[in-house]
Amino acid sequence: MPRVIHHNIICQHQIEIEVWPSEAEIYFRDERNVNPINTQVRFDAVVYNAPSSNVLWAVQSIIGGPGAGSIDPTGLYNAPPKGSLPHGLTDIVIATAADDPLRKAFAKVTLVGFGPEPPPEPRIDIFPKQVYLYYPSGYHNSYIDASNTMQMFRTIIHKSTSTEVEWFRDTGSGYGLVGGPEPWYLYRVFGSGTTGTVVKIKARLKNNPGVEDEARVIQINYWWPGITT
Repeated sequence: MPRVIHHNIICQHQIEIEVWPSEAEIYFRDERNVNPINTQVRFDAVVYNAPSSNVLWAVQSIIGGPGAGSIDPTGLYNAPPKGSLPHGLTDIVIATAADDPLRKAFAKVTLVGFGPEPPPEPRIDIFPKQVYLYYPSGYHNSYIDASNTMQMFRTIIHKSTSTEVEWFRDTGSGYGLVGGPEPWYLYRVFGSGTTGTVVKIKARLKNNPGVEDEARVIQINYWWPGITT
């Protein structure tokens, strides 16, 4: 009698995993005027042929190593702040089947934006910007009240914690320091001179030479009508 051997064959399907969405684009967390909902994206994963649907989430840089953003155990990816990261940076989201660490699915996150508004630049304004003052002597300048031979210049400082001001006057060969650190400066005309001479007054934020403003003093003479000598 022939001998019959029965073989039992067990078919086991390989574990597979899919992740959705496969691509996403979101803004950096500190992007100017951004809605917070647009700084995160939720990923979902489906696991096939596994005892459980458990998934492990991770974020990796596109060139390897840690990613810029983060993802929590539920698949919610959160964008990082901009910092020095470039616009268009890509992170790779990795979903791993908990029952088989070799079975993974990948998604791509592109981070866009230019970060928060840059801090406002400090600024200093001097006023008045231009004045006419009389020489106190020469011609008929003695008829002019002394108040018209001087001018108080003032400053307004914007967006700066420093309030100390340095004052400079153009001597014809460059600016020379003439006052500080107060936000005002009294300029006086002495002696006599030529009508139309221009003297420049500069106010500069102390310890910040790039923050400055300038005013002009036009110095003139007076002729009393009808007097010829």
